[in-house]
Amino acid sequence: MIILLPDVLSGARLAAVTVAADSQVKDPCAWLSAVTLDLAGAHPADTRGVLLTVWDGLVAARLAGLHAAAASPRWRARQQHAEAVEFDLALQLTRNCTFGPGLAVPARLPGAAVAWPVARADAAVAAIISFCATAETMLRRAGELTPVWEDSLLGPVALTRWLADCWTGRHTGCPLRLPVPPPSWWR
Repeated sequence: MIILLPDVLSGARLAAVTVAADSQVKDPCAWLSAVTLDLAGAHPADTRGVLLTVWDGLVAARLAGLHAAAASPRWRARQQHAEAVEFDLALQLTRNCTFGPGLAVPARLPGAAVAWPVARADAAVAAIISFCATAETMLRRAGELTPVWEDSLLGPVALTRWLADCWTGRHTGCPLRLPVPPPSWWR
């Protein structure tokens, strides 16, 4: 479920303040589109805000990608490549303590997930690719605006590009091998 809290919109930080998500998200594509728009409007000098918004976008992209993978063998193959990149991006973001509490990356679809038609799955993949392009641009700008380029931004910049490349079929990666036990933010 997505809950927008209009009375808390100081600074319009959708990702940091106004979105709460749980396993009942009705439309991950709408959520991803909203996060992408918020990210595009973020001030790149607010590095932490940009990183928090990228985290929320990653959570939404992961959920949309899982739905797409369930709808089509084509997307299932690409989602398997994207999964390791999603995990690596999440790991990079957690190292900077940038993720919002309560927003965990979904490891799999909720049990009650309804199958999507292929057209909706295609739209989800397009939304993921759009988010990745916006995230890459904003992360790069945030890095350029810091007095000294932060090495912590180099990984996320590259990983957002690789994530888009996985979904377009230009990048194939290794299957994800989760550590045991898996991190608390991957559930």
